[in-house]
Amino acid sequence: MRIKSIDVSNFRALRNATLNFSPTTALIGENNSGKSAFLNAMELFFSGSPRIKRRDFSDEKIEVPIDITLHFGDLTPDDHKEFDEYLLNGDLIVTRRFYSDGSKDSGKYFVSARVNKEFAECRSEEKATAKRAAYKKLQEKYSLPDVKSADEIEGHLINWEIANPNSDALEIIKTSSFKGWTNVASGKLKQKTDFILIRAVEDATENIQENKNSPVKNLVNAIARQAIENSSAFKQFIDEANAKIAELTDPAKVPVLADISGQLTGILTRYYKDSEINATWEPITQIQPNFPTATLEIIDNDFSNSIDGVGHGLQRAIILTVLQFMAQYQATQNKEAEIFAEPQSDIILAIEEPEIYQHPIKQRLFAKLLNQLAQSFNESTGIRIQTIYVTHSPLMISLSQCEAIRMVRRVKTDKGNNVLPSEISLADCSRKIAVLSGLPPEQAWSAHNFGAKLHIFRPEIAEGFFGNRVVLVEGVGDQAVLEAWYKIADRDPHAEGIVIVGVGGKNNLAKVITVFDALQIPCYWVFDNDKSKGENEADSIASNRLLQKLAGWTDESCSDWPAGVFDEFASWDCKIEKYVRLKAGAEKFDAARAEIAQNYNVDANLSLKFPASSSAILIRLREEGVVFDELDGLIAAIDKLVA
Repeated sequence: MRIKSIDVSNFRALRNATLNFSPTTALIGENNSGKSAFLNAMELFFSGSPRIKRRDFSDEKIEVPIDITLHFGDLTPDDHKEFDEYLLNGDLIVTRRFYSDGSKDSGKYFVSARVNKEFAECRSEEKATAKRAAYKKLQEKYSLPDVKSADEIEGHLINWEIANPNSDALEIIKTSSFKGWTNVASGKLKQKTDFILIRAVEDATENIQENKNSPVKNLVNAIARQAIENSSAFKQFIDEANAKIAELTDPAKVPVLADISGQLTGILTRYYKDSEINATWEPITQIQPNFPTATLEIIDNDFSNSIDGVGHGLQRAIILTVLQFMAQYQATQNKEAEIFAEPQSDIILAIEEPEIYQHPIKQRLFAKLLNQLAQSFNESTGIRIQTIYVTHSPLMISLSQCEAIRMVRRVKTDKGNNVLPSEISLADCSRKIAVLSGLPPEQAWSAHNFGAKLHIFRPEIAEGFFGNRVVLVEGVGDQAVLEAWYKIADRDPHAEGIVIVGVGGKNNLAKVITVFDALQIPCYWVFDNDKSKGENEADSIASNRLLQKLAGWTDESCSDWPAGVFDEFASWDCKIEKYVRLKAGAEKFDAARAEIAQNYNVDANLSLKFPASSSAILIRLREEGVVFDELDGLIAAIDKLVA
């Protein structure tokens, strides 16, 4: 099963936060925004031996428990077999709760299930005698069978709830009846789903080194174990072995077990004649097989070394190697090897900053592999992968796969600071453009077609996801002039978190605007209204009005030919290069351009398309008294953008 979403309360920065997941999910945001807190919460949820400290509680409010709730979907056949009675609309919703006092209830799992609320008192009883007494009361109202042991009660309560799905007594609650106590529930959840967290550089040695907690070793071992467990031959063997061991340990077939109660009672009555001992026995019904484990080392130039003894770059490359193996492996040695028609088990792989110590090309490969792994499953092993990663690199994300991005921010609310992730729905982006263009929603592009149109954008546009303000322009000329004007103003847009990026034409602006808007990244756009072209006027007007409506303008406030610098956008009657020429006058402009082009050894017609030569031209013209008040106004408008 895969994780569809996580709800976290009172854990570090996550006072009350929800995060949705895709098959591949990329978490981005500023440092200390809460990205890693989500990964830590998932690790805590799956941990067999969790440790909670006072500082793990938000604002150290130790009187309130930490709740971590995972919504699981896409269950495998074995998941359905194990959890079917607990599913809500096909999903499994499980909460793990932690208390600060280290009580026995801390770390306990609860399942959100449709249960009979009148069974709650019986379920909460921990002592067998009190549990049987509560159950006996329920028998007076409900058709429930007799029991010999308190251990039988939960199964009968579940069976009643399954048999009466439409009863008015049922309600959705978090019930503590989920598959037993802490370690049992943890084992059931991890039986077919492994969660592996690979931390960032400060823990690189711990991630790789040869010890039982090494995430890389755990990853390799999980592949081996799941591949074996998913085999139909292995499943058949386990079923047969379980049946045999249940038969051999059946108390009814072991006479000595039946004699124990009587003989113990006979001895006890010598001391307390009115007392007796009643021993009951549960047969063993499941064996616990051991699986092969890996020992990993590096042999480099005939020198053998433990993995933690090599450089950080190579350490991270080992992770990349394992992932590539998982993506490419096919059973080629045995033509009769089993082929799976559907996933049999899952690995949820979480990585902090996979780009660390990686060459840019390797970063792109890493991102490609993480996405490729999550798109399907390996038919040779039955293993399916879900990938979640935190990144600060634009090479690890792309506009065409922006639905995988989650922008994580800390925000102020009336209840204090909290973490609020934003995400993108391409279907919503497409509908927005259709509606603002005057089309019915059903005529919008599909999410798939909208995503396909995003493939045309250059990779550099991904830098915008890491800016606190984004300026979208049509092409390199606009970009060069703006960057030059910032330089003239002795300002560095990158240092201020301002990303200026060209989208390759006016008709591409709307698509990119909706994507950045979905992630609540402040966006400003600059375009030509194309009035001077005198062709395709209807198309130009439609495009102009759409770009104004994306800024929140109404039909009445929109102009067919907008011109000027506004709070949300700027529009020119001509290309920005022509604007500079018009402001300076042809004679001044041509003279300055010719001289600067010669100095920089560039084509005069292209001199405004390079930041250095463009800056030199603008400086020269300004020294000669030319005023570019529109450029000043444009930068002032960008400064006003607020997230």
